[in-house]
Amino acid sequence: MNHQLRHLRQLIATFIGVAFSLLVLIATPALSAPAQASGAFTLSTSPLPMAATAGRVKAGAKDFEGKTQESIGNVTGNQGDRLAGKAKQAEAKVRNAVEDVKDKAGMG
Repeated sequence: MNHQLRHLRQLIATFIGVAFSLLVLIATPALSAPAQASGAFTLSTSPLPMAATAGRVKAGAKDFEGKTQESIGNVTGNQGDRLAGKAKQAEAKVRNAVEDVKDKAGMG
């Protein structure tokens, strides 16, 4: 039973992370697209290149997935989930750092 519960928690955390990634990928082009009509409202004045945006989205999704898994571990008292969640958050920080370097180098 414990193995099934652990598997279910990991599946839920992964599903939430994937759902968040898809949501951001769908919304990002719309938010960064230039206005087509005069007076149209846009949320971004300087759109990011799609490669930089995709890297940031992946990092954000990994961070969200890690926070979700860590929270599940905190609620259930599962040390493994807490540590795995923190590891995913650390990976997200590294991915964001890579994107920062790309942006500064003009590769983004």
